[in-house]
Amino acid sequence: MDPTPTTERRLAWVERVLAAPPNVHANAPDGTAWMTEESCYRYMARQVEEGSRTLETGVGVSTVLFAAWECDHLAVFPYAHEATPVENYCDEHGISRRSLSFDLRPSEIALPTLAGATPFDLVFIDGCHGFPSPIIDWFYGAGLLRKGGVVVFDDINLPQVGWLLRTFIESDQRWETVTRTSKWGAFRRLSEGPLGEEWFDQPFFPPAPTKVIRRTRDLVPLSIKRPLRRFVNT
Repeated sequence: MDPTPTTERRLAWVERVLAAPPNVHANAPDGTAWMTEESCYRYMARQVEEGSRTLETGVGVSTVLFAAWECDHLAVFPYAHEATPVENYCDEHGISRRSLSFDLRPSEIALPTLAGATPFDLVFIDGCHGFPSPIIDWFYGAGLLRKGGVVVFDDINLPQVGWLLRTFIESDQRWETVTRTSKWGAFRRLSEGPLGEEWFDQPFFPPAPTKVIRRTRDLVPLSIKRPLRRFVNT
């Protein structure tokens, strides 16, 4: 989006919140909250506007920012004790919570129940990073994006996240790489509707296993095949 007064206000919120982040994660390096790079927050600030429908897996600095940006925002995370610091922070800093909501369930349980919801404009995946949670969050969460919407992944340096991007999303014609660093990446959706599809719609993957087996079998000399056949038939 082009720079506007409202965009500048959203960017100003990024600076304010990062200067004094909410105390959400006691196990974070500085004891306040796990965070991504400032460039990621600034990127998302330019992608949304008041009333944008946004979804995230996880909770923290981004949750406060989506509220400050006045997005229609849903944060999905399973720990109720992490919701209170976000609510308190918003109240103490004059950030309205009227368009902020939480789903306090694991994402693998919560996200499938959102099927049929009004499409989202932006989905931020930054919840559980253990395999296969990032894939589940992408499949169900990004499956709710509108055509032209954006999914943002944090911690793509972790193999559990980076594997999905390298082996699938970056090769899938339904997605366009928008921007990325070593820490986070953004991808624009070029399709709409659920993300499930058949294997023959994914030509960028290696040949089907049956073809590999057939080709390997053809390389076995007859001198070996014949004794094996006799052994199997006895």
